[in-house]
This record gives sequence, structure tokens and C-alpha cells, in this order.
Amino acid sequence: MDSAETLQVLGAIAAVAVALRYSLRRRVPAARFGDAYVTIMEHEANSLHVMALPPTRTITIFPHLDVPALAARTAAIVAANPWLLGRMVSAADKTVELQYATSPTNVEAAFAEMTCPLPADASTDDVMDWLTKSIAPTMIGRLCLDDPSARLFQVVAVHLANGSTGVAVALCHSIGDGDTFYTLYKMLDAHEKAQSLTPTRAFYNGTPAFRHWAPYTTRSAFMGLRVLINALLYGYRKALGMPPHVARYRVNLEAVAAAKAAHTPTPSAPFLSTNDILTSAFFAMTQTSLGLMSLNLRDRLGLSSTDAGNYIIAFTYTASEYASPANIRASNSDKRAPQRKTASTADAVPGALAGLFGGKLSVITNWCSFYHHLVLEDGVHPLSHAPLVTQGLLPFDATAVLYNHSPTDVRLAVTRNASTPLLPSPLLEPLGASAAPSA
Repeated sequence: MDSAETLQVLGAIAAVAVALRYSLRRRVPAARFGDAYVTIMEHEANSLHVMALPPTRTITIFPHLDVPALAARTAAIVAANPWLLGRMVSAADKTVELQYATSPTNVEAAFAEMTCPLPADASTDDVMDWLTKSIAPTMIGRLCLDDPSARLFQVVAVHLANGSTGVAVALCHSIGDGDTFYTLYKMLDAHEKAQSLTPTRAFYNGTPAFRHWAPYTTRSAFMGLRVLINALLYGYRKALGMPPHVARYRVNLEAVAAAKAAHTPTPSAPFLSTNDILTSAFFAMTQTSLGLMSLNLRDRLGLSSTDAGNYIIAFTYTASEYASPANIRASNSDKRAPQRKTASTADAVPGALAGLFGGKLSVITNWCSFYHHLVLEDGVHPLSHAPLVTQGLLPFDATAVLYNHSPTDVRLAVTRNASTPLLPSPLLEPLGASAAPSA
């Protein structure tokens, strides 16, 4: 931990203590809402886990759109999935219920319309910053809990000064992960139907399943210390109103294709995927001591995208493991097996000293497999698509989201601490702040 990081941590302790006291305070069960409920999973209800995560949010830019048609489509989605209009309520035995009315009378509540006040020549960074602060800024689980006015899902039509219109979609992370988000997002397409998802969880305690499928993702002194330090740094930044350090890259698909072609097939890694190559590159460019790669657990559990909830695990990689994309491929070659490691890369997880002095903990998630080219009424195609990066409690030194900006344009959004390195990579082209907001 460098001197600047030390001062920030010391200055944040009081603010974080207050925040933790708030998040851990005893909840008083509220009056039941609606006529149905589901009990969300234990980790979803944990105020220091999924409850602390920012909402999943994206912005898709269109040259124009039919706002009434978008509002009607949103109403159809929530009518088919009334739990999206529900409330998260503290229940008995420290559980949290998602309570809702099976026949809601307020389907219009999930849609909103606003106008961005920035000028037409505003930079992409400025527009994205405004969107991040304006679209569902408080849709964090622990803030929504027991709040009757909280929104858990929202679609917003955003009018931009350059004449284009954005469609922002937000989902509270405590009621659904990226898979759930994009399944709902896809229903906005004029050629898709609004379908009912299953909000009932497959289990309550996910620990046995998570430990089985991700046996190397265990709590360690290193991980605990980095999580604590990053939580304190988050409190410091939030108290001072400091924005996150965000960098965006365009993936050099030709360089990725060359890396795939240069790979020599082996039994454990017969090929390399784009995810294998870019995960290795991201961990290397942030010089992480321990890298976490998020994975959708649904295939391994026999579930599908119609099963709403947070079914996400993380595979872990040390420096020798992520050095080669082939090691990442070998660890996840069987989509119905736990993480696998080869003997040649079975080095130890960093220890407590690394957690205190210079060690880094990074995580990457891949949204490309969820991507849907959203076509609205009258055949209006999108100009661009991107995540809205937030200042939620993400206890990592660096966080990356791999996503499709368009069908042929893959990008990487990186959020990091100021002390986390971000080395150049031939696979990634940095994007400046001067690009047009609709590009």
C-alpha cells in the first residue's frame, strides 16, 4: 500500500464505519406489499455482497425512436414480470423478500423520459458521466431495501442535444444479474415478445454450489485485505465526490484473430476464445496479483436465461496462470465442470503481505455473449451500446466489462484505483474523450 493509498484509507475509516453501521443496522419488517413474494438468495440479501453492488445499466443510442411505442413495450415487459415492480422487504430470520402484486396497476412506473442538458458538442465522457449520475443513481440493493419508493427496474428515453435518443435500461443487481438484465433488455426489440421469467430462486444458500463449481475461489488473507482496503478507498472517494478512474478501449479484433491463429492446439486448450485472450491481457495490463473472471453458472446448474437471479461465480487466476490465454481456456474447457488447473501453474494465492503492500485484485466480466442488436419499432437500428459505469461498492483494484459497442465493435471499460497500473496492450486501442456521443 503506497503512501497516498495509506492516507486515503485512514481518511475513509470514519465515513465507512458510518456506512457499515447503516447497512448492518437491524431492519424492522415492513407491512406486506402485494399478493405474492419470492425469497431472494442469501448472497443477494447480503449487505456486503450483492446488496452493495451498483445496478446493471446500459445506454443504447438511436438516431430517433418512437417514445410511446417504447413506453408500451416497457409496460408489456413488467406486466409479464410483475416482480420487476415489487419491493425488497426485510423478512423473518434475516431473509429478504421480493414482494409484488401479480396484477400491478402501475406498469407505467417502469418508464421515464428525460432530456440531457449538455450541448451537442459535449464529449462522450461528459455525456456518459451525466447519464451515470442521472439514470437510477440510487438503485443499489441496500438503499432499495424497505424503501416503498424504490425502483428496481427502469427504462428511460433520453433526448440528446445532437438529435439522437438514448434508451437507458437499469436493473437492481439484487434481483438479477447480467443474464437476467439482457434477457429483459432483449424484450424491448420490436421483433421479440415480452415473456415471463421465473423469479423463484433455485436455492437459498448458494455457498455449497459456489464452492463446488469454483473450488479455488476461497476467502484468503490477501483477498480479505484487498476487499477491505478497496472498500475504504471507495468510502473516501464517495465522501469527497471523486469520480472513478474510467478508461475505455476498442478491441483490436485483427490482433485477437492473429493470437487465435498462432495458438497451437492442445488437449486442454484446443482453441482460444476472444474472452481467453482479453482476460489474460486485462490481468497483465493491471499487473494483478489475483484475477477473478466472472462466469454464468446457469449451464452448470441446469438453469436457463428464464431463471431470474444472481447465478454468477468467479474463477481465480494467479500471475503464472493468467500469463497464457491457454491456461484460461483449459480452466473452463468443460462448461459442466468446476474450474480446472494444470500442475505447471498451480502457484500459491498471494498472502497477507501482498494484500497490504502492492498486491492487486482485479475482476473481469464479459457481456458479449449477452449482447443483442436491439431493433425498435419502424426498424430503427442502434448507433451504439455501452454500460454505464458506476461508483458502487466494487472492492477491487480494477474492474473490467467486455461488451459489444455494436455487432462489429467490441470494447472494454476499465474502472480502477489511481494506484493501479494500466499498461498498454497491442490488443486494445485507448479511446479518448473527444469522440462524438453517438459514435
